[in-house]
Formats: sequence, C-alpha cells, structure tokens
Amino acid sequence: MLRDLVLTIAGVVWAVILALVGGRFIALLAGANDESELVVRLYDYSEFWVSPFFGILGLANKAVEDTGGTFEPASLLAFVVYLVAGMLVFGLLRGSFYSTYHHA
Repeated sequence: MLRDLVLTIAGVVWAVILALVGGRFIALLAGANDESELVVRLYDYSEFWVSPFFGILGLANKAVEDTGGTFEPASLLAFVVYLVAGMLVFGLLRGSFYSTYHHA
C-alpha cells in the first residue's frame, strides 16, 4: 500500500516535470505564439527546471528557420537529465521496496 502510494506520487511529479520541460522545448522549437497565455505560463513554470542548464557546455540558442522557432539546448539537456534521474529514482524505489517486502 505504501509502496504504491510513494511510486504514484513520484511518478506524477516526474511526469509533470517532464511535461513542462518537454513542452517548453517543443513550444520553442515550433515557434509558439509568445502572446498566448498558455505558452507564457508554460515558459514561466518550466523556467525553474531549465534554468540550471543555461550556459552549460557553452551551448547557445539557435534560430530554426523553417518554423521561426528557437532550438534551446538547455531545455533538451534538462529533459534528458530529468528523464535519466527519474528512471534511476524509480529503479531505486522499486528495488528498495522489493527487497524490503520480498525476502528471497
């Protein structure tokens, strides 16, 4: 019961973070309308999760001519880091719960 609750809460938090960061990357890449309230909120809420990755490796934003958007390496890097970190956390949570409740 506790295991399921912890895994569910961790899964929801992880999914929200990935949705915000991934949504930001796609919106920037597609050149989403900056005047849209939805896009503005997406950028505002995702800023916290992406800001630690700005300037890493000297990567700079680049214009995408086909869509009029912007390729933001920080968003892509943040998405990959949070994806891998989430997978590790889930693996640890599942492993610790498994060894606690199922003795061999």
